[in-house]
Formats: sequence, structure tokens, C-alpha cells
Amino acid sequence: MRSRKLLMILSAFTFVVSTLTPANANNPPRRILSGWLPDYNLARNLPTVEGNLDLIRDISPFWYGLTGETTIKDKYALGKYTTSKEQVIARLRANGLLLLPTITDDTKKLVLANLLANPTSRTNIVQSIKSLVLKYNYDGIDLDFEVFYTQDGRSTWPALKPNWIIFIKELSAALHEQGKLLSVTTPPDFAPETKRAGNNVYSWAEIGPHIDRLRIMAYDFSTVNPGPIGPLPWSEDAVKYAVTQMPASKVFLGIPGYGRDWITKVEGVCPKDFASSVVVGAKAAVVMREAAALAASNNATITYNSTHAESTFTYRKTYVDPTNSASFCTAARTVWFPDEKSYAARTNLVGKYRLGGIAVWTFGMENAAAITVVRDIAKSIAPDQVLGDIATDLEQIAYGTAFNLTGTFKLPDKTPIASLNVRFEIKNNTDSTWRTLAAGVTDAAGIIAIPVLVGQKSEIRLVSESSWERTEGKTAAKTVSVIPKLRLDLPSSIKLNTTYAVSGQMLPKLAEIKLSVKENGKSLGDFTTDVNGVFTFNIKPAATGVHTYQVLIAESGKNISGLSDEISVLVR
Repeated sequence: MRSRKLLMILSAFTFVVSTLTPANANNPPRRILSGWLPDYNLARNLPTVEGNLDLIRDISPFWYGLTGETTIKDKYALGKYTTSKEQVIARLRANGLLLLPTITDDTKKLVLANLLANPTSRTNIVQSIKSLVLKYNYDGIDLDFEVFYTQDGRSTWPALKPNWIIFIKELSAALHEQGKLLSVTTPPDFAPETKRAGNNVYSWAEIGPHIDRLRIMAYDFSTVNPGPIGPLPWSEDAVKYAVTQMPASKVFLGIPGYGRDWITKVEGVCPKDFASSVVVGAKAAVVMREAAALAASNNATITYNSTHAESTFTYRKTYVDPTNSASFCTAARTVWFPDEKSYAARTNLVGKYRLGGIAVWTFGMENAAAITVVRDIAKSIAPDQVLGDIATDLEQIAYGTAFNLTGTFKLPDKTPIASLNVRFEIKNNTDSTWRTLAAGVTDAAGIIAIPVLVGQKSEIRLVSESSWERTEGKTAAKTVSVIPKLRLDLPSSIKLNTTYAVSGQMLPKLAEIKLSVKENGKSLGDFTTDVNGVFTFNIKPAATGVHTYQVLIAESGKNISGLSDEISVLVR
């Protein structure tokens, strides 16, 4: 019997009820931080990522744009940077991050909608994205298709929705088949009772079963007139609705790291150098880390709006003609921006709704205090660490012999974890990955006991199932060696000076194992097993009497050494 079939569960597992233990704030933080990494300004963005690896599990390099059914623009390549994209990828991978690059819709109005309506062009888009992911061995892809709601118009949505859903299903299947992830970034949508203007074209409920991440762009609430970038009640309403449409663990709240600076009034006649830019309604972006300095340099007082969970200030700025100081104008300006309190209010929604996390646009815009509050909250909602220990009563077993495997699972304070789902995993010489062979639950003492049988030298471990409350717990890998069993086919008596073909078999059935055959204590030669563990050799006794035969198995990476019983044969 082959080893992968040899696990035998010889006793039932005990099911008991346990009470959840609150997360420990001293645990490593929950990895709730993700976000986008644009191709520009990597000198600032990358240090933010690399300085907070304990908070981050995946990031989205903002590098690609879909321009047709078979064409994807590489924005990083177009930037002509001195550091190659491959170097950046290697640097990110070296830090253990999952890479889910973002593809934006860089087509014109209705172009993508029409492509998705055609089965052939839709399939071509799927294959183009899949090819990109496989080319760089990315961990998946993030879609940020915004033309649907910025240009196409709401009247087109009823016709588009079913095609969008089919596209997501097809892309999901193509990526998941390769073990890759699918993230979708969308603007907010809302439950009808909120009477908010949402974006139901993205069909959260319908795509939910097929995607691995939903990132909600909870920003750009105020664009034309001064106001909050992503007011908290508006953001929370989007979250509330999203968690009714799919598992909350798939939902990530998008948080802005930027604000806006609007011109609300202009006094005087602006010099020609400013005439086109210093006008009522004009606005400029303000990144969080620079907002306080902007206020200070203009003697402005910052006010935090607790309803919107954003800060604001106003100031006046005069624009003077450098060649004529008598020619000038003065603009009244209003700034709204997020700060560390804004980040705290939004990050708290992760724990409140058990979200997957937050996604920041973009890394590098934040101030140091914002990252500090995210880490503090991530620690407060961190899943409890699960510590597992594995033990066996035997480390070397004879082929066909069972041994007892025991696992103990506890919290760091030694509290046993009862009713914890645990799987038994094994990896032998022919396996490239761990295989699950059985599952059960721990008893009231946090212990799981499994009598098992393995067929060849293997690594074994126990792995507990992760949850929102607890991390996955893995015991150390333990090696169990199997002492081979040998079968040797010899007659009880043979004739003198007659050649006999002798066959034997090694169990487990391993190929290319070296054997040494001894006749009366002297070597007859060395042999190797075939794919069925079979070996053959010839004997031709030259003297009458009792002859003995024995086979020695050499140690290899597949097995430990072994020795057959000594077999006596009468030569007459």
C-alpha cells in the first residue's frame, strides 16, 4: 500500500465547546494595512512599506492600464526609471509581500463596456490579464475600472452589469486555476434605505463569491466644492452595505492620504502668470504629511471635524507679479485633509465590522502619527497567537507499524485551546508541498491525539485553522523515519552448482535504493530497486551444506538503513 493511503485514524475526536479569549494587545499586530504603490516617488513610498511590514500582507503596485482587449500599458516602463521594475519586484518579494498590481481602465467612454459585451473580446481581456500575472509571477491582480461611473453614464449600467459579472467570474476562474488572487477596487455603494447615490454597476453581491478582495474607494466625496474628502458616516455606510453582500473578511476600506486645497474667493486682478490658475473653484492636492506645515506657514488654525473625522483650515494667499509689486491678487483658500485622528476613526471600522483591513491611497502620503495609530489599533484587534507543540512516541518505526501523534495547542499565556480545528499534514520525498490527510478538534485540554501509520520517511506537522480571533498555529515539522521491510524469495533447498534467480521486494516501494546482498557473510554484490521496490540477483552455491543470505539496505534521503532477516538455504 502506498504511503499516501496509509494514514489510519483509529479513534474518534472529542468535540467540546469553548469560550473565545479576547485578543491580546501585546500580540504582533493584525496585518490590516494594504494599499497602492504608484510608479512615481518610490523613494518615499517604498520606505513606508518596508518600515511597516508587520502591518502589511499585500500591496498593489499601481503600474498597469488596460488599453484594449489584448493590450495592457506598462506605466512603470513608460516612466523610464533608473531602477528596473524587476528590481522593485524582487525587493518587495524579499520582504514577503503578496503583490497584486493594479490595472486601471485606460480606454475611452463605453469602450470597455462594449468589449465586455462581446464573448470573444471579453475572453481576450481575461487571457491578457492572466498572461501578465504569470509573466511576472504576481500573486494576483487588482482591477480599478472607473470609466463605468466617471464617463459611461448610469443609463448604460443595466446593460453592462450582467457582462461585468460574467467577466469577473471568468477572470476569477482563470486566476484561481493558477492559484492567483483577484482583487476589485470600486467606488462606494450603499443600501437603498440610505438614499445615498451609490454605484451598483459593480454588483458587489454577485461578484462577492468570485473575488478575494473588495477595496472601497471611500474618498473623493468632495471634488467641486470644499468639503471632506471621505466623510466618516459616508464611508461607514459603504462598509455596512459591503459586509451584507460578501464575507466581511474580503472587504477593505480605502482611506485617502491626501486632501484638497480649494480657492473660494479671489480679490484683485491676478498677474498674468497666475491669471489662469488662481481662479474660484481651482484646487490643488495636499498630502497629509505636508498639511500641518502648510497651515503653519500661513498662520492658519487647524480644526478637527469629529462628524466627518477630517481636519480643515482656511487661509489667504497673495500672488504678486515678480516684475511689478503693485500688481497682485489675494485668494481665500479652504483646505480639507485627513490626519492621524482620521486614520484612527476609519481603522476602528476594521474591528467593528471584522473587515479584512484598510487600503491607503497611497503609501508615503501619511504622517508618522497616522501609522502609529494604525499599529496601535491593529495590536488591539490582533488575533491571539496559537502555539502548537507536536510529539510522537516513536521517531523510527518499522514499516507497517502505527505510532501515536499528539498535538497540544495553547495561547501564549499557556491557556489550552479547546474545540480548535486541526489538520494533520504530511510531506515525504515525492511531495513538493504539504498534504492534508486528516482533521479533528482539540479536547478540553487543548490536546489532539492521532494514531497514524505512514509508509515512508516523512515530515509531519499539525496546523490549526485560523479565524478572525486567532492566528493559524503550526507545530514544528517532525521527521518520522520508516525502517524498511524486505521480502526475499528463496527456496528452502537448492542443487549444488546450479544458478538460481532470486527476487525480492523492499517496502515501502521506493526506486533506486541501493542494496547489498551477502552470502554466508560475504558480499555477492550491490543492486538497486526498481519503481516497485523489486530487485533481483543470481546465486550459484559451490559447496553443499547450509548457506545463509541477507540483504542490507543503504540509507538515503528516502529511507533509513535496514537489514533483512537471515535466511538459511540447504545446498545439496
